[in-house]
Amino acid sequence: MRDDVRGLSYEQDARAQPAASEGTPWAHGPGRPTNIPEAAVVLNQRIITRESLDSSVPAALKLKKRIKRFALDNELDHLPIGDIVSVALDEWLTTRGF
Repeated sequence: MRDDVRGLSYEQDARAQPAASEGTPWAHGPGRPTNIPEAAVVLNQRIITRESLDSSVPAALKLKKRIKRFALDNELDHLPIGDIVSVALDEWLTTRGF
């Protein structure tokens, strides 16, 4: 392998290709459905009906360790992972028109 290729980082390679966050290769949806409330409205309710969303994430991102560190550094007894994931996915889908 050539020296200039061996040191190529993900960021450098990603610049050469369209980023997934730019909407490629996914189709843009018709827009956020009007019958879905904003995440903040739902999460501020006292009683929330929940459903399970099972997902595995890349171990290299060390998300579990980083979440624990965040909670410790901010002196949080409980970090609502489900709420964080809900806001992130809702924003991601809304941006793409779903």
